[in-house]
Amino acid sequence: MKCSYCDRPAIYRRRYSGENLCRRHFIKTVDEKVYKSVRGYLTRGSRIGLAVSGGKDSLTMAYIVGKIVRRVGGHIDLVALIVDEGISGYRDRSVEVATEQLGRWGVRYRVGRVYEYFETTVDKLVSSNDKNLSCTYCGLLRRRVLNYLAEEEGVDRLFTGHNASDIAQTILLNMFQGNVRNIMYETEAPEAVQRIYPLGRILEQEVTLYAHLAGIDYYDKPCPYTRYSIRNDIRNFLTYMENKRPGITFSLIASAGKIRSEVGKRLRMGSCSICGQPTTREVCKVCELSMKLGLPLPKNIKTR
Repeated sequence: MKCSYCDRPAIYRRRYSGENLCRRHFIKTVDEKVYKSVRGYLTRGSRIGLAVSGGKDSLTMAYIVGKIVRRVGGHIDLVALIVDEGISGYRDRSVEVATEQLGRWGVRYRVGRVYEYFETTVDKLVSSNDKNLSCTYCGLLRRRVLNYLAEEEGVDRLFTGHNASDIAQTILLNMFQGNVRNIMYETEAPEAVQRIYPLGRILEQEVTLYAHLAGIDYYDKPCPYTRYSIRNDIRNFLTYMENKRPGITFSLIASAGKIRSEVGKRLRMGSCSICGQPTTREVCKVCELSMKLGLPLPKNIKTR
């Protein structure tokens, strides 16, 4: 089987598009997809935050964005933002892998620990509360610490490692949990650092292959709390469907986009009455969780 673009042997068949790709053209097409996703944000003198965890997605994202920045020039500053949620034997190891890899690439990084901001860890929360909500605790606190780091570092945009499979999973998760508003409306939060998904046009399996071909070291052990997450079930279901019906992941993402287009409304976010962070509610979920679990109430970054 030859590559669709040259005479070299193909190493990968992109089933949803019918392309057969050699190593060179596989890497090239992925790089081009990422470039199209980020080119509008790489302006001269901009500072870009890279949300890095140590896993394949975030490190691959950081690697490709670094290549693009070196190519386009323009004195663009990259800083990797790493959150340590306090999951013993998992996050400490992945942070070590992330910092080692970023150090090799010459990318400056900053590590923020949940404990520093909330005087607790995800391990402590899970040990004394509902284990089925472990991903809720982790997700809320991780996103908030990322916000703090992004604001403290003064980044213009925050690039995350979410791939197309992740985005489709989130759409299904919102549907299953009845969060219709999250599917129907685009949200506006003028005071929040905008998040961009450079890998948003790439399937998870392609990210894994790219990391392997590029020789990217990453931490591949699963989080010990994954087994409690409904997202894990959705991930397995979507992987099965994509294998059976190639392209269904992108169809799902496009469908959500059409729904937002048909509704034609933007949901403007206000500020939490306690911490001042952007939210569609009077009290944000992080403050609500903090009050429920007896954690220190978060403060607005501007008054920290």
